Amino acid sequence: MLPPPPPVLLILGTDAAGKDYVAEFLNRRWRAAGHRVEKRAGGFAAPVADARSSSERKGRWGRFRERAFLGLFPLLRSLLPAVARLLLARDRRRFRPSVVPLVVVSHTALRLLALVLGQQREGLAALARRPALERALRAALPPGTTVVVLDVAPATRRRRIAARIRSGTVDPFDRYMLADPDRAERIEHCLVELATRYLNAAIIGNDDLDDVALERELARALGRTAPFLPP
Repeated sequence: MLPPPPPVLLILGTDAAGKDYVAEFLNRRWRAAGHRVEKRAGGFAAPVADARSSSERKGRWGRFRERAFLGLFPLLRSLLPAVARLLLARDRRRFRPSVVPLVVVSHTALRLLALVLGQQREGLAALARRPALERALRAALPPGTTVVVLDVAPATRRRRIAARIRSGTVDPFDRYMLADPDRAERIEHCLVELATRYLNAAIIGNDDLDDVALERELARALGRTAPFLPP
């Protein structure tokens, strides 16, 4: 059985990791148990999100912006760690607590940082040269936040993105991850490392879990993960 919802839950993962599915699964279980939960997407200060997946919410304009970003990524790469630091600080500054427990699906700045680090040979070790960014990471979470990061096998990611292509909900980031499996694995590894090292996240291997197994894994993760407290 799931524990009650924490004050804030952040669900991290790369494209096709199942973040929205897990969030909706938790929301259904918690509502059935009498708990009200609010869902946001992309950051702690983001607007309230609906039940659609991130790909379905983006629309044509969102997909155009993603294509433009990926096209410019080689030119912007050196600037993006500083951009991620500013986004982390802005999101934390603008956050206002919800009157009910809050589930946040993904975090734009953390995904951006993992995308950049996943292209570098050093990976997460590159952060040693950026103490300001490390400080921003350690200060990114509101007090009482619990973090779960989803990890999937390459075959699972490929299968899920292929299903999105067939359904017409695929987005440019999905295709970017599909185009180079080794790169996709490096990006996911960096996100998992960021989450566990700086945010005290619990890892869930989200490969083809049925409802019973998913609830068991979530109960384990939520039960073992100490909420973030300010230093």
